[in-house]
Amino acid sequence: MDQQTHLIRRRFGLLGTICGSLLVGLPTISWASPSVPRVLNPCPGIYYEEPYNSTKLVPRGCPSNAATRLLSEQTQLPHQQVIVVPSRMPMLPLAQPIAQPPLPINRAEPIATVTPMAGKVDVRLKNNTNTLISYEAIGYTQRRFLVAGAEATLRLPTPATITMVRQDEGLLEVMSMPTSRSGMLAVSLDETTTLRDNQGILRIQTDGQVFLN
Repeated sequence: MDQQTHLIRRRFGLLGTICGSLLVGLPTISWASPSVPRVLNPCPGIYYEEPYNSTKLVPRGCPSNAATRLLSEQTQLPHQQVIVVPSRMPMLPLAQPIAQPPLPINRAEPIATVTPMAGKVDVRLKNNTNTLISYEAIGYTQRRFLVAGAEATLRLPTPATITMVRQDEGLLEVMSMPTSRSGMLAVSLDETTTLRDNQGILRIQTDGQVFLN
C-alpha cells in the first residue's frame, strides 16, 4: 500500500513540474514575439515618378516634385477659387486686342452668351483632366497653371481672349457649363481623343457672345 501511494505521489510531482515549466514558458514566448507596428512612408516615391511627378501635388512636408514647384510660382492654391482683378502688363504700345468671331462665310454659333457687368465678366475654369493645364488671358495675365481637379476664376474686361494648353500635349475639349450667377461664364476643361474636338482658344465679345477655336 505504501509503495502504491509513493508511486502516485511521484507521478503527481512529475506532472506538476511539467505544468509549471509550461506556465513559465508562455510569458516568455509572448514577450519574445511582439507585434511590430508598420510605419507608413509619408512621402511615397510614386509622387516623384511620371505621370504623378508632373500632375499631382506632394503631401504637406514632402520634398517638392515638378507639379508642386510649378504651382508654387503662383499665388493660388489648388481647389481655391481666385478672383483676379487684372491690370495691363507693361508692354510696348499696341492696339487693344480685339476678339473677333469667325468670318461671316464660316461663322460659327457661339457656345454661350454671358452678360457683362460694368463691362467685365467672370470666367471660371475647371480642370477635369488628369494633368496640368496652362492658361493665359492675353494682355491681362501671365501664363498660369491649373492642376488636375482644380479651378480658378478670372475677372476680365470685354473683349477678352483666353488660351488653354494641356502640359502633356494631349487634346483638350472646352465646354461651357450652366450657372445661375449673372456675369459668370463657367468653363469645363476635359480630355478628348478626337482631333476635331480639340480646342484651346476662348474668345469673349463685347456683347457677351463666346466663341471657341
